[in-house]
Amino acid sequence: MSLKVNKYNKFKMKKILLLLTVAFTLFSCEKKDDGLEQKLQLNVKSCVLDNAHSYAEVKKTKGTGSLSVTSSDPGIAEIRFDEEEKDVFYIIGHGQGTATITVVDVDDNKAGDEYAIKTINVNVRETIDYGRYLHEDVYMKKGDFRIFKLPFVFDKNDSLVGVNDYIASMRANVALGNTFKVEALSNGITEFQIYKGKIELFSVRIFVINEYDLFIPESENSQLTFDLPFIAGVNGISIWRGSGHYTAKVVDEKVAIVESITPGENYFNQESNSAVVRVTPLKSGKTKLIVTDAVTNQTGSVDVAVH
Repeated sequence: MSLKVNKYNKFKMKKILLLLTVAFTLFSCEKKDDGLEQKLQLNVKSCVLDNAHSYAEVKKTKGTGSLSVTSSDPGIAEIRFDEEEKDVFYIIGHGQGTATITVVDVDDNKAGDEYAIKTINVNVRETIDYGRYLHEDVYMKKGDFRIFKLPFVFDKNDSLVGVNDYIASMRANVALGNTFKVEALSNGITEFQIYKGKIELFSVRIFVINEYDLFIPESENSQLTFDLPFIAGVNGISIWRGSGHYTAKVVDEKVAIVESITPGENYFNQESNSAVVRVTPLKSGKTKLIVTDAVTNQTGSVDVAVH
């Protein structure tokens, strides 16, 4: 009887030990996997992007290392890191389609195969249009309030950055449409940007000055050339910027004379008090056209050649 009891007890003990071993093994594996799983936590698991919601902000809520983030297709979903917060990045939508974002918590104390990894599924429902617009410079006199044109219509999803600068104050919104308003407050240079989501659409640099500097663009006004007899063609130069009060003369008035100075329209935002100076050729020769700003006393010259 005691022999049977001993055998039974030994069998029972072996069974208990086996169960404990299995349980310990399972517990150890789950803890290790759970540890890697819990090591990295993000606030976003998936996202849908479109023109109304062009980006998603992703924050690391748990993790010990630095983030390495890649996109399976940057043409669909681009990655940009926050300039100030190292644990924040943005998923920016572009082309229509799906992409997978892989996020790795890179811990220098771990081997590469032990890094915690998360994936984010991205669905861009429509191609997101950011446009292609050039930077612009505008000039204003201190104390002026002016309205300028935007190269697009301001959308409800757009945002203006740098609104309350001490040099100038700028307004752009849905109500203003394709215009923006600027008040020049103090001499200096400042810059504003308009963003769609996290993409810069347009930027404008504002020069606040006491008087408009005389500016005659050399690229299009380097020389006036006439062939006699002059019947038709270019007979004038453009003043892009100045006080609006100009005088002009030809050094050798036997070769040519100033015909007229006509105020122009500001077709471009960077123009201020534009004008056109026209010249009438008289005989063959070379001379110069001198333009003077009557307020600033600045001068500009253009070569004149008559053949």
